[in-house]
Amino acid sequence: MVKEETLLRGNHLISLSQVAVTNPRNPCASTSPAERLSDLVARLVALGEAHLDNKQFASALDCFESALYIDPDNRRAQLGRSTAMCTIIPRWHFEMLNDEQRNEAFEKALAKVVAADSLVLDIGSGTGLLAMMAARAGAGKTISCEMVAPLAELAREVIARNGFAGKIQIMGKKSTDLVVGGDMPQRANLLVTETVDCGLLGEGIVPSIAHARANLLTEDALIIPRSATVYAMLVESKRLRGLNYVDRCAGFDLGLMRQYATPRYFPVRLAAFEYEALTAPFEVFRFDFARELIQSSRKTISVPVTRDGTCHAVVFWFHMQLDEEISISNEPGSTTHWEQAVQCLKSEMTVGAGNVLQIETGHDCCSIVFEQPTNVSAEAAHASR
Repeated sequence: MVKEETLLRGNHLISLSQVAVTNPRNPCASTSPAERLSDLVARLVALGEAHLDNKQFASALDCFESALYIDPDNRRAQLGRSTAMCTIIPRWHFEMLNDEQRNEAFEKALAKVVAADSLVLDIGSGTGLLAMMAARAGAGKTISCEMVAPLAELAREVIARNGFAGKIQIMGKKSTDLVVGGDMPQRANLLVTETVDCGLLGEGIVPSIAHARANLLTEDALIIPRSATVYAMLVESKRLRGLNYVDRCAGFDLGLMRQYATPRYFPVRLAAFEYEALTAPFEVFRFDFARELIQSSRKTISVPVTRDGTCHAVVFWFHMQLDEEISISNEPGSTTHWEQAVQCLKSEMTVGAGNVLQIETGHDCCSIVFEQPTNVSAEAAHASR
């Protein structure tokens, strides 16, 4: 039963006596407990909506959930909570969780190496799926970290519902904040993580694994995934370019919009667009998560053009090795939940079959970027090698 004096929801204590509540018809008149609660709900909802407007989604969620604790049927609070949750926990989680190819690959890789004495570190709990796979495979203990507070709480509930509460501990923090001897009883001998986006590096897999290897893992710890290779190709597609650039529209000059174009990649399901490949796929970078200290890198790649056309974009994807035998990829035509990464060129360029493009590319361990290619002759490219 909700008391008049205070409202306790989780770790949030709201004092009703601190809320100025008045009767609008008679400011001097006292209000009933029901009126005070109704007024508090209205104030919480209004504050939550203000937080939404200011993109303070965690604070908004607290307000809406507090309002719903008092009045579970409040429609505005329900809609506000849904809006906040959909921002904090994006919809792509559903597609990812329903990716049977991804799930099967990770479960097979874990089943091959998990033992009763395994202390597993799972970076990026999400709903706790990989942690539960490790526990089901027989891991003695799994420490799983999730920095998004509502998702961490959801993972705890999911894990308890599936009977693994005694085997898995969810830490509501970044893996880089974990401390051996505090958060973890000792260094883990197995790491599993799926903190990758369509361009591989965008969710922080490189710095996360580097920190874990230095601070949280034994020297002989196994790491899943163990490596990945990024491939790319250049394509002609006005529709793809139109996702990020506009020059003229309905006869008007809208070129000023170019200043708002993203200079980096974005996800696209390539099969949904008409395009022509102007080059064969080529290797961009290799990443050995298990054995190398990965650092920022830049390189120039010579890429032969296979057909005449106009180059509009670079499409790239990854092949990720979970172990020696099990791999997964988001290459064009694949059916995983990951789309392909696309970076539109700043300026479209005409290319000819037989010529060679010099493409400068680099990564800062968190994102891969391609510079505008340079069109050279095959002879010039050969002479520069």
